[in-house]
Amino acid sequence: MSEAKKGANITITRSILWVLIAGAFALGVFVGRGAWLFSAGLADRTGSDSVEDFTYIRLSITEGNADTRKIRELKPFRYKVDALIQEKIDDELASSVSVYFRDLNNGNWFGIREDEKFSPEIQLKLPILIAYSKWSENNPLVLRKKIPFRGIDIPLAPRYLKSPKPLETGSEYAVNDLLFRMTAYGDNDAYTLLLANLPPAYLRKIAKDLYVNYDPEVTGDSLTLSAYASYFRVLFNASYLSEEMSEKALRYLSRSVFREGMASGIPPDINIASKAGERVIKTGGGEGGPAEVLQLHEFGIIYHPERPFLLGITARGEDFRDLARVIRDITRLVYAEVDSQTSSEMP
Repeated sequence: MSEAKKGANITITRSILWVLIAGAFALGVFVGRGAWLFSAGLADRTGSDSVEDFTYIRLSITEGNADTRKIRELKPFRYKVDALIQEKIDDELASSVSVYFRDLNNGNWFGIREDEKFSPEIQLKLPILIAYSKWSENNPLVLRKKIPFRGIDIPLAPRYLKSPKPLETGSEYAVNDLLFRMTAYGDNDAYTLLLANLPPAYLRKIAKDLYVNYDPEVTGDSLTLSAYASYFRVLFNASYLSEEMSEKALRYLSRSVFREGMASGIPPDINIASKAGERVIKTGGGEGGPAEVLQLHEFGIIYHPERPFLLGITARGEDFRDLARVIRDITRLVYAEVDSQTSSEMP
């Protein structure tokens, strides 16, 4: 073979080699980029901890367990809750109490003044969590968006439910981080940032889709305990969000730092996904009454091993700590009743 042909072959071979190398590199970048996008989306869907096992949605509780046997209805025990509420009122630990209970296995429920309306104000935190979760199902990168915190002109400073890790002025926070802080820490500044950056159509759509008789755009609008329960039910049943996003939302709720209410009324090894809120109602102090009435409310799913249930309690009075104890004691009574009746029906 002539030297010219050898040179030409070497040049062609090298060209093919470089093409193959370039192709392999491009493929690697493509695969790596795709993997990054997938993992980023997964991270955004699951939060800081990956959802590998479903713990908080109905799937994990009914699979191979409650669906395979008949769940008997609980015997009525509302009268016991009524008696305890009256005892707390007589002891002046609360001026009024509302309760909503639902057995999540068969849907049986009872209420005590459950139709009494209350203003959720910053209890919009749960609808906002659901709204961003719904938004992220179509656009996972929305949870990575960073929002600067420059302080709040009119801070929603709580008196009792204070965030252990307040936002720092001048810092940026990812939406996913703000959702966690708003939900687990009850952070009002995180709530304000998220609300300001959420298209209003999302909250309106959720209220419409879930048939909640509440307009988030009407200042001072109110809703009932039974209506507020809808938000928890759709998360537990994963009937509005995907299973992954429903699990993530409930997992955030399970990280609540408020432990003086419902969490202190159940055994320490029992999971609870709950949201608490406070409100100060100005009364003017007419006719010798107090100038203001405090309201503490908590809603949560309590994961009894055999019979998970939903409980919502609103208590009004003059001392937040007393109101927290009222919520604790009612929760303790309800859990003991559910546990006792469920144990008695076990084979």
